[in-house]
Amino acid sequence: MDRQKQPAARQCRPGGGPQTSAQARIWELDAIRGVCVVLMILDHVLYDLGFLFGPAWAAAAPESMIAAVCTFARDIYWLHPLRLIVRSFVLAGFIGICGICCSFSRSNLRRGLKLLAVALLLTLVTAAMDAFSGYTDFYIIRFGVLHMLAISILLYALLQRLPWPLLVLFGLLLIAVGKYYSTQPVAWSGLLPFVLGIGDGSYSADYFPLLPYSGYFLLGAALGVFPYRKKQSRFPHGGSGAAWRPFCFLGRHALWAYLLHQPLVYGLLLLLGLLFGL
Repeated sequence: MDRQKQPAARQCRPGGGPQTSAQARIWELDAIRGVCVVLMILDHVLYDLGFLFGPAWAAAAPESMIAAVCTFARDIYWLHPLRLIVRSFVLAGFIGICGICCSFSRSNLRRGLKLLAVALLLTLVTAAMDAFSGYTDFYIIRFGVLHMLAISILLYALLQRLPWPLLVLFGLLLIAVGKYYSTQPVAWSGLLPFVLGIGDGSYSADYFPLLPYSGYFLLGAALGVFPYRKKQSRFPHGGSGAAWRPFCFLGRHALWAYLLHQPLVYGLLLLLGLLFGL
């Protein structure tokens, strides 16, 4: 009796969203990425409460619960060492998963160029927001996470035929150099030091230099082939639970979540302030 052909399924990819593949979708990568997206949104909400809306709201209603929340966000949450630790793990995990997903692809050059086009469009939009609002260097994203991921994908497209130990060494080197210059910046200006993250640089509302973050990407791309050598889920029956579905959805649409969440959060907080007269 002939075996029935398995239907094509969707595979994960760095920017989120579907990709046609003969392999089953690796749901746990989507779920982990979705958890990272939720934590990112929470972090940005607390930033908005602590620094954008908080000062005015606390002045308007100093004894209110919302003032207490804004003060907590600014003075406790944002400066707490635990936030810095969790943020480091979340970023390394998210970027590493993007690298794992790229190791499945045969079209990293095209994907990297498409993501770079989106990143450059984001720069133009945020620059226009600065110009429209009258601010200087407030909204503009000159080199954010999308820029970094796009360049990392293009870099991997050039290096993906190297043996995995060389990719690991290269990734570790990028991380080490980036960590060093994050504490010992040099007085270099210009586009290249800014993109690499080794100089004092210029402003970017969302800033993810290639050093060290592209190193996490390369580590994910190099090491992800071992647990996912067959490009299949390690937990094929674990993604059907209702608890994981929202995270899988966000993980599949991580690019859209990144692009849309801050305008939506900002708009909702504006509406909240109007409703409560803050």
